[in-house]
Amino acid sequence: MIKTAVILFSAVVVANAMMRPIRIQNYEDCSCEHHETEPCDEEEEPSTPPKTVPTTPSTTQKTTTKSSTSTTVTSTTTQTTSPPTTTSPTGCPTTQRYTPFKRKNGWWCGSMIQVSSSINVPMPYRDAEELCLPAKFASLETEEELEFFTRVARNSRFPITGFWAASAYNATSERWYWSDGQADPNIEKQPTVRDTNGRIAVLVGSDPDPAILEVVPQSGRGSVTISTAVCGVPGLQFS
Repeated sequence: MIKTAVILFSAVVVANAMMRPIRIQNYEDCSCEHHETEPCDEEEEPSTPPKTVPTTPSTTQKTTTKSSTSTTVTSTTTQTTSPPTTTSPTGCPTTQRYTPFKRKNGWWCGSMIQVSSSINVPMPYRDAEELCLPAKFASLETEEELEFFTRVARNSRFPITGFWAASAYNATSERWYWSDGQADPNIEKQPTVRDTNGRIAVLVGSDPDPAILEVVPQSGRGSVTISTAVCGVPGLQFS
């Protein structure tokens, strides 16, 4: 009975031993003192050093496409035309028919109201100032002005026998004077008075006789019809 149990035990041990995997023990160079009974631990397999992979610089070329935009510059030449000069060196407007006259205090730009009728219609003195607008009703300071406007009247398309000039009477000095505010007021040779309540007009006459100054009715009616007037604006002043 005991013998049979020993045999069974031995069989079980042998069977277990056969089923266990074989473990190879390395006893070489073992420093363990009792390696027969206590084998050294397995020698670890030498680790394989990592392979060094040479690093190759990236040869990928970075291609930059430069966009070239062709810009065409168109040169446009603009011819600038200077606006017409509105004043002359004398300060007279060039946009209307003004004639410069050199007076004592500066330049005067004179003109005459155009007569537009073949009928010699009288023009009252009081209407002259309004008809001259935006210019002023003018006097005749110089002999040059008197002669010039006499020629204009004589050469007019329509008949002009006389024209007004801005004037007034000074009862204190008992003298007539030019009253446009720019002319030298003094009239050296006083006009012939035909109407004491009248004003000075230029009687044109005809060549070769000179024009004469007379004080005539302010209505413009008389022995000679007064149908127009002289006007003007100040030019460059000397003050």
